[in-house]
Amino acid sequence: MADGPVGEAEFAQLRDEAAAELEQREAMPRDWMRRAVRAVPRERFVPGRVWLEDGEDYRSFHREDDERRWAQLVYRVDAPVVTQVDDGQADGHRGVGHRGVVPTSSISAMTAVMTMLAEAEPEPDQRVLEIGTGTGYNAALLAERVGARGRVVSVEVDPVVCAQARQALEAAGYDRVRVVEADGEAGWAGEAPYDRVLSTAAVTAVPYAWVAQTRPRGIIVSPWRTRFHHHGLVRLVVAQDGTASGHFVGAVSFMLMRGQRRTSGIETLFTPAGWDEARTQPLDLASLLTRLENPHARFATGLYLPDVAHWPQDGGHWWCGAGSWAYADGKTAYQWGPRDLIEETSRALDTWHAADEPALFDYGLTVTPAGSGTWLHHPGNPVIARTPLA
Repeated sequence: MADGPVGEAEFAQLRDEAAAELEQREAMPRDWMRRAVRAVPRERFVPGRVWLEDGEDYRSFHREDDERRWAQLVYRVDAPVVTQVDDGQADGHRGVGHRGVVPTSSISAMTAVMTMLAEAEPEPDQRVLEIGTGTGYNAALLAERVGARGRVVSVEVDPVVCAQARQALEAAGYDRVRVVEADGEAGWAGEAPYDRVLSTAAVTAVPYAWVAQTRPRGIIVSPWRTRFHHHGLVRLVVAQDGTASGHFVGAVSFMLMRGQRRTSGIETLFTPAGWDEARTQPLDLASLLTRLENPHARFATGLYLPDVAHWPQDGGHWWCGAGSWAYADGKTAYQWGPRDLIEETSRALDTWHAADEPALFDYGLTVTPAGSGTWLHHPGNPVIARTPLA
């Protein structure tokens, strides 16, 4: 790309190049996806100010400062573009509010978008509910698929993000998409039932409202995560009896739905006095981490230990769950509270190994009015959470 402003022809070229790269990656298995990517001007859905990773936080970047770099960010197929940080609290301009800590809204990576659309399999003339409008780009792709006789309803909890998405959709010619400011956990009963429900926010529990608002044989697709592992995508089919069930079908990572955000709990449990009181024991951390290198093992561990969070930090590793924490660095483990979280992790890995090391795709989820549960291979073989070790 030459220097200077980016014109419509160059944006069209970027769209074609992105589509070609997605095709090369075999990321667009349906013809309609190829047509939609080339039809929807992604650049019209990205605000002029975006946020770039800068060390441990984010700094603002403005289209007007380097439009060509901005355009390249927009059409990079394998990375999201962060469009909001800290729930919009960093809302100043230039010198004010030019840094943020936590990304809270984005335009998803095109590869992830294609994965979810392929799993949802929307059809012409269908009624689709999208949870998490974000920039509105995904809703525009859905509108291209369902056509003039179909219906796309998109729910966004953040009022500023909602207004921006509605404006972008209208300006790009997708004013038939209805954008609603509401909490997506409740779905949107006003236009139910839906043939498809797609969430662009990750959940730790699929709200039953989504199931109740979907037709029998309808499909629900959502990023899904545990406290232990943050990658997962579930595809559920709604049954006549009002339940929904299906396998995990991918390993995408999305921002958590705001109503399901949870901290690890370490901020309330850990104290300097607790560190002094902590039990110590020898530990071959490298060996344990080698077992956890396998993403399928991490996913399964999160199913067996649903209340345990785990994360690396400054060369060590932390665990936290239900009144206990653990830290391991090198050859020593420190644990506080009644539970042995490191041994629980090791035993969960043993359980996964004893089951012939199943892949993420071998596990599934069932959602009922009473709650939800995971299973291995089929719903008749539930995953049993391990009993905490004291």
